[in-house]
Amino acid sequence: MTRTRSTGVTSRLLLTALGAAGLIGGAFMDWTRNVQGTHISWRALYDSAFGSTTDLVQSVGGVSILVGLVAVLGLADASGWLTRLAGAVGVVGLVLFVIEVQRSSDHGLQIGMWLALAGSVLCIAAGLGGSRDTVVVDE
Repeated sequence: MTRTRSTGVTSRLLLTALGAAGLIGGAFMDWTRNVQGTHISWRALYDSAFGSTTDLVQSVGGVSILVGLVAVLGLADASGWLTRLAGAVGVVGLVLFVIEVQRSSDHGLQIGMWLALAGSVLCIAAGLGGSRDTVVVDE
């Protein structure tokens, strides 16, 4: 008789949900200079003179939302590689953002950016675990 324990799957589901919530929720919070992530141009990833935008698709917050949705999509695969990839892309993007903020005249980082970073790290952790353990029981 074989039994499959679902503790790994449950933890992967929970960590992915929390990570995606951090990425998506953080996008609508202030990232720097009291500006929401959805209003910061995606140029902020490579140019310290970044501006604002009203278009969600061309914003850093829009990219964060997309990464969160890709992480949730990664739940469809049992290996978790897509969730890990989404988390890694999130971390790299946020590191690029922090570098450009530190190069600019105002060095303030606010809660939305930190929440998105925590969400990215949770997505990486979710992608690392989650394989099903099969236990063979002899009776």
